[in-house]
Amino acid sequence: MKKIILLSSLMIALLMLANAQQNLIVIEGATIHLGNGKIIENGFLGFEKGKIIFCDSQLNPTFKDAKILNAKGKQIYPGLICMNTFAGLNEIDEARATHDYAEVGVINPNVRALIAYNTDSKIIPTIKTNGILLMQVVPQGGLISGTSSVMKTDGWNWEDAVYKTDDGMHINWPELINYQFNAAQNETMKQIIDKELQAIDELFEQAFQYSKIDKPEVANVRLEAMRGLFNGTKNLYVHVNSAKGIISSVNFTKKYSGIKMVLVGAADSYKMKELIKEHHIPVVLTNIHRLPQRPNEDVDQPYKTPFELMQAGILVAIAHSGSWESRNLMFEAGTSAAYGLTKEEALMCITKNPSKILGIENRCGTIETGKDATIIISSGDVLDMRTSVIEQAFINGEEIDLNNQQKELNKKFTKKYQIKE
Repeated sequence: MKKIILLSSLMIALLMLANAQQNLIVIEGATIHLGNGKIIENGFLGFEKGKIIFCDSQLNPTFKDAKILNAKGKQIYPGLICMNTFAGLNEIDEARATHDYAEVGVINPNVRALIAYNTDSKIIPTIKTNGILLMQVVPQGGLISGTSSVMKTDGWNWEDAVYKTDDGMHINWPELINYQFNAAQNETMKQIIDKELQAIDELFEQAFQYSKIDKPEVANVRLEAMRGLFNGTKNLYVHVNSAKGIISSVNFTKKYSGIKMVLVGAADSYKMKELIKEHHIPVVLTNIHRLPQRPNEDVDQPYKTPFELMQAGILVAIAHSGSWESRNLMFEAGTSAAYGLTKEEALMCITKNPSKILGIENRCGTIETGKDATIIISSGDVLDMRTSVIEQAFINGEEIDLNNQQKELNKKFTKKYQIKE
């Protein structure tokens, strides 16, 4: 039995080695969007053994024997990063048996999205087709949902797909957001919120004291999962939208100096720019394609918020809460480019900025020497749904399959009904 297991492991390792990029590849002639606001026209991008080794406007004679890919007239971008999604944890919205994104209970800091990530999902290939190569997969529900991880959109299993393990913990901050309540309903909701805030406060105080013990005699899985919040190895993602909720959550985290807070959702963040800037808190804006939160707000306020925050010097990422809808991430960023941001700044909101928030900026997010060759090649503007067609994609230098079930169905019925494209 041991011999069989050993041989199986050896075969898997050999297959992985065979699939990994070994030879130098040079892509020439494309417009290269570096992801840091800069562009190289008619550039050359070279990568070997999964790493970018040069990116320039001219080809070094040393690399003339490389495998050359002609991309003249096309666009190269860093692989896009979608934060705050539960794709891979959910398959069919109306089929409860396919939901694996939430656990029973209200306080679940020990829950990990990582081990529930389903690489055989039919949804993930449709996301990958649009150029999203990395996702922050987030558990849902309760007050404390659990811990997210950064996953590749290509892999045999979750162990193969993981890019960063347990990047941060997620809290759904108690807040009053329904403005249609009467006085009695408001009072009831305030009592509920006070109890929830007390529960969070007690848990964090226990976890903080527990984190001071290097080797506790009796391990507590919930408190152990929160240890990373106090030593700086995990972010604390606070899902909150209202101005009062933002103030409350910021004041709460100030009690623990080691906590790295990130605001998620943050619909009212444009009202709280000074507070957010003062405490150096990154903001992850979700679902820009929506109506404003209040009737008296500008109808285009969600579109303008990324620009207003970036103008204030705040680190901003654009994300999408959901599963299959996450594939439209780049078009939401494109909308923000029509409301103040330049296109390169909008691109940064789904490449460089997410990588910085997630703590993986030394590996991805921009096209730079030494970083992973995780890139996409498009025949059009990736932020424009009219022209964006992702033709090739590479994760760690390895070209990945961009086919999906929807493409197969399109081919099938186009042929069946003899539709002329």
